[in-house]
Amino acid sequence: MKFRYKPGIALPYERQGYIYFKSLSYSHMSAQERERVRSLCTTVGGEHGQALLEHVTTGESIKSVCQRHYIASPTSLYRALKRYYERFPYEL
Repeated sequence: MKFRYKPGIALPYERQGYIYFKSLSYSHMSAQERERVRSLCTTVGGEHGQALLEHVTTGESIKSVCQRHYIASPTSLYRALKRYYERFPYEL
């Protein structure tokens, strides 16, 4: 559970770090903030929204989340993660 900069996502290091650590604090968010994160995961993740939510809120590896959710290719979850980072609200 360590932050790693993702060069494939067109956001600066600081912004990616903020999103990563803010997402990990999911259990400490207000109900309204948690709903916004869940909604964003469902919107950008589609059928893999629940797996995306699990990945961003627990910090578990994409590979282990894919195995648990029976997702054959982690590429689809990586793409959803990229959209999640790009659309994460600034005011959350």
